[in-house]
Amino acid sequence: MLIFRYYFFFFLLGVSFQIVGQDGLDKELKKTYDLEKKSIEKLIKEGDSLFKAKQIQASKDSYDRAFTLIQNSYEVDSLQLSIKRVEYFFTTKTREYIRSLQVLDFLEKNCKETNDVDCLIYIKSRLGTIHNRIGEYIKALEYFGEGLELSHKENNTKFLWELSLNRGVLFLDIGDQDQAKMDFKKALSYVDSADTKKRKPTTYLNLSASYPDHQVDSILYYSRMASLGCEKEKVNSRHCIMVYNNIAWSYYLKNMPKEALEVIRTNISWENDNLTYKDGDDLYPGLMHTMGAIQTGLGNYEKALEYFLISQKYFERKKDVSDLITVKEDLSKLYEKRGNIKASLKTLREIRALESLQLKVKVSKEVAKNESKNLLLEKEEVISGLEEKNSEIEKEVSKSKWLSYLLGILLCITVLVFMFRAYRSKIKYYQINEKLALTRLTSLRSSMNPHFLFNTFSTLQNYILKKDNLKANEYMTELSGLIRNVLNSSDSVYINFNKEVEVIRSYVSLQRGRFQEGFDAVFDVDPILEDQDPKIPSMVIQPYIENAIIHGFSHSPFKGKLNIKLKKENNTVVCNVRDNGIGREASEKLKNKKNETSHLSIATENTYERLEILNEIVAAKANIIINDLKNDEGLPAGTEVIITLPIIKES
Repeated sequence: MLIFRYYFFFFLLGVSFQIVGQDGLDKELKKTYDLEKKSIEKLIKEGDSLFKAKQIQASKDSYDRAFTLIQNSYEVDSLQLSIKRVEYFFTTKTREYIRSLQVLDFLEKNCKETNDVDCLIYIKSRLGTIHNRIGEYIKALEYFGEGLELSHKENNTKFLWELSLNRGVLFLDIGDQDQAKMDFKKALSYVDSADTKKRKPTTYLNLSASYPDHQVDSILYYSRMASLGCEKEKVNSRHCIMVYNNIAWSYYLKNMPKEALEVIRTNISWENDNLTYKDGDDLYPGLMHTMGAIQTGLGNYEKALEYFLISQKYFERKKDVSDLITVKEDLSKLYEKRGNIKASLKTLREIRALESLQLKVKVSKEVAKNESKNLLLEKEEVISGLEEKNSEIEKEVSKSKWLSYLLGILLCITVLVFMFRAYRSKIKYYQINEKLALTRLTSLRSSMNPHFLFNTFSTLQNYILKKDNLKANEYMTELSGLIRNVLNSSDSVYINFNKEVEVIRSYVSLQRGRFQEGFDAVFDVDPILEDQDPKIPSMVIQPYIENAIIHGFSHSPFKGKLNIKLKKENNTVVCNVRDNGIGREASEKLKNKKNETSHLSIATENTYERLEILNEIVAAKANIIINDLKNDEGLPAGTEVIITLPIIKES
């Protein structure tokens, strides 16, 4: 009995030592982990401080060391916040997107191992944002779509709001304002009605940006809704500065520059760190552009010039070609109002140089816009097809087991067909994108023949030498208007009908002046087209009008007559260009006799090439027919060109 008591005593003593030892080990591990976590947090704070001090490389080194510690940690799950801060730093502060993607890849592996769905949704959102920033719009759309699907399954309204908002921003970037509005309104439906501090105002601000300038009342309404959270103590926040800038811009668009200036003076303090320019930021240069526009409206041209030049300087630093072109356009108009035609033309030439850089991006966005619609439509078709098939299976499963198997097989085939269609659509997108990028797009868009410009300036010089100031001024105004309209239309594949007609009228007017009104021109424009003002492929008609004037009239013994008729037929615009010139055959003989290479032949050939590419993007097809006209005696009596252009649907 005594021996048993001794054994029992030593047994209890051993268990006690084991428990105490395990507790001690756990405490030591926790102490190590806490120390490791504090080291990571310290490195991140150190990186933030160094970045504020503009010691960029040192700040990146601190963040790199923090990420290395995270990768070697045994408690990665509890360090998600630190990982997100590292990714946000490389994405937002230094814009090193490859580094950002590496951080997200590490986080994704950990989230998949732990089956953390919220973490995976967050990663999809960030991947969509990063790919949107680097111009990979289709990839960004796919990531946002995957994130939304996961969020719907989890009924996570926070991520449903965030992903809808970010996808709306993507659609804004590629120019699909209608789809952007739909996503922003969806985002609003996921916001709690009592929320007035962040989500709702942010959504209203983005919604205001989805309306074009001619819908100024909508811009103003949603901008005011976005200002509800801007109490006096928060008025200098970045969000509120953007809101009041939008409100001021709305008043400027309504031709109320005094009210616009009062909004900025009352609500925005210039002694504000948010108004200190930071690399890659567009808040300060955007506000400067608004101030320049307001001062122009007030007639204070000197102040306006000062603000526009500041805006131009910082958009150049930001390397934002689109916004830089907008500022330079306003600068050109301002120089023209001040009578400085030389500076205006110089600025227009700078715009032309910038547009060659912007063209590839613009075309890429146009293709992405069309492709995104196709992807969304196919997705809706897949979903509706799956729902229909599932319903059929549920009805038939009780009747026959084999019939259920058959329906299951049919369902799989249907899904495979849709997947194949989606894959084929992607291949088509990349083929068209590559073709548009590699084709000589600059020459295809080149509507301003150097010989035409030279002869036009010679005509202007002639008026000046004759001291015919009135004619010279009218001719200069017409020429600058034509150049501006051509430059503005060259940043998109499409153009509004009325703007295209305006360009053609200006061009014909200048040519009549050059040839001393040696030909008459008659325009017959369908009133329905003027009212509807649809979008059509740009700069297609002008080369054929130029052909009629140069080759048709220049060697004709009779006074030229040019008839231009534009009419709507179904979903197309039919343009009939008819002249009473010498005809194609005689013109070709003269050209061969002089051994010339015609710019117009190249221009029309390039027009055919561009229309072939556009025909791959839009459903309706463009067409050009050329007829040789004969008189009663069978002799050449001119040329007729019939151009059929598709009307581009914006929705």
